[in-house]
Amino acid sequence: MSGFFGTESVPLDLFGPVHLVTMGVLVAIGVCLIRAGMAGDEDRRRRLRFAMGAAILLLLGLRHMWKASVGIWTLQNDLPLHLCAAMAWMTVYGLWTRHLWTLRLMYFFGVAGAVQAVLTPDASHGVLHFAFYETMASHGIAVIAGVWAVTVEDYRPKARDPWLAFGLLNVYAIAVYPINRVLGSNYLYLIDKPPTASILDVFPNWPWYIPLLEPVAIGLFLALRLPFRNPAAD
Repeated sequence: MSGFFGTESVPLDLFGPVHLVTMGVLVAIGVCLIRAGMAGDEDRRRRLRFAMGAAILLLLGLRHMWKASVGIWTLQNDLPLHLCAAMAWMTVYGLWTRHLWTLRLMYFFGVAGAVQAVLTPDASHGVLHFAFYETMASHGIAVIAGVWAVTVEDYRPKARDPWLAFGLLNVYAIAVYPINRVLGSNYLYLIDKPPTASILDVFPNWPWYIPLLEPVAIGLFLALRLPFRNPAAD
C-alpha cells in the first residue's frame, strides 16, 4: 500500500529539500516558542507547556492508530522503549510538572538524543509520508522542550548532572537488553544498527559499536553542560 498513510517502504531522502525545509520549520517554531515563553508571564508559559505536551500526546496517538489500522503495529517495534519514545512520555510529564529531575532528563536526553533523530530520522516510508512528519514533529518538540528547560524554566545543569544522565542511560540499556532478547526486538538498537541512515553507520558492526558509543554519549552530555559551567563553583 502506497500513499501518505501507506505501508510501502521508501528510501529516505536524507538532507533532501523536504527534510531540510522541515528542519527549518522546526527551528522557526522552536525560536518562536522559546521567545514567547521567556517574554510571557506564568499563565502564558503554562499554556505553552500544556500545548507542547498535548501536541506530543496527539502525535504519539496518531502514530499508534495509523500503525494499528494498517496492521503493522507490533510488540517488537512499537512499545515505548526506544530512548526517544520513552523521553516523549517523560517530556510530557516534565512539561506539565516541572520537577527538577524531569527537567534534567528533558535537557540531556531530549537535546542530545532527539536532535540526532531529527537529523537522521528513522523514516522508512520516505519524506512524503505521515510517519516522517510525525517523527520530525514529535522529536522536534522534544528538542524544543529540552531547550525550554534551560531557557524558560531556568534549569541550570550542575557538574554531576551529565554523569547522572550517563549512568541512567546505561542502567536503562541494561534493563532493555533482556526485553529485546525475549521479544526479538531491537529497542535502543542494542541488537543491531537502525535500518535507516544514522550516526551508527560510521561505527563497526554489533557488538563493537555499543562500547564505542559510551564516550560519544558522555561527550555529548558534557558538551551540553559547558554553557553553564562555572569554574569557580566547579
